[in-house]
Amino acid sequence: MHLSDIREQLIKNGYLPNNEIVIAAYGTLHGVPLLVESDPGQGKTSLAMAMGKAFQLPVLRVQFYEGLTDDKILYDYNYQRQLLSIQAIQSALQENLSGKNIHDAMEVAKTIDFYGKDFLIRRPILESIWGEQRYVLLLDEVDKASEELEYTLLEFLDDFSLSIPQYGTIKAQEGMEPVVILTSNNYRDLSDALKRRCNYLYIPRKTKEEIVEILKMKAQASTAIIEGVASCLYQLQELRLKQTPSISEGITWAGYLQKLMDDDDFDIKDSLCMLCKNKEDQLRVQETDILSNILRITSESEK
Repeated sequence: MHLSDIREQLIKNGYLPNNEIVIAAYGTLHGVPLLVESDPGQGKTSLAMAMGKAFQLPVLRVQFYEGLTDDKILYDYNYQRQLLSIQAIQSALQENLSGKNIHDAMEVAKTIDFYGKDFLIRRPILESIWGEQRYVLLLDEVDKASEELEYTLLEFLDDFSLSIPQYGTIKAQEGMEPVVILTSNNYRDLSDALKRRCNYLYIPRKTKEEIVEILKMKAQASTAIIEGVASCLYQLQELRLKQTPSISEGITWAGYLQKLMDDDDFDIKDSLCMLCKNKEDQLRVQETDILSNILRITSESEK
């Protein structure tokens, strides 16, 4: 697959890539996990989603958070099913174990595989290497997980395999290796060991021109409103707010503006609830003329 094919497919599926993103996507399609960092809202998660759509691969998403444990993302055993199975064969077990010493009883018990594949629960990471189809595996905000959980990922990132006690090692079939994308907002520094196993991509803040192109691709709004919203989003990036509005929030906002701009009861300042998600940011934006600029750009574009 050529770089131009990747670029074309991503654009066709609503993602505007620069040259570095295209090459990073090429690497992860060819078996190297990709670690993506940026400020929040710059398109890390949407890159993984676009990769899934572009190459018709199901997306398995793991959202990391403090307190997440490995049995929620790697694999687990169905202990309830094990117990029900024991109850179901209890009478047969009692008959087979009758009159046997402890050693002989243990030998009989070994023939019952309560740790076989029928009792394994496939969490997202195991599922990504078990099946006969290829997946995009999104490990989202991996920097919010504990260091201990981060280190459990290393074997998987090495060669797309997992070693499971009592069962064995499971490895992705050749050609079925998942397209792995890890994202980070720099909540904490990730280990060198993890970084060595990945390619690295940093997505910078979008230029005004890039925001315009993204909104044209995704927002159900006029060119005038798109120009105004893009200008607003770009200026808000420079304000260094507590929570800078994401491009996806801007897309939604543009759609609302398209529907409400001609309503006599509509005041654009009242729509800050759709863009700024805390009181401090709303007050700071109200002190500027950023929202007034949207009305100016819109009216100038319509002349």
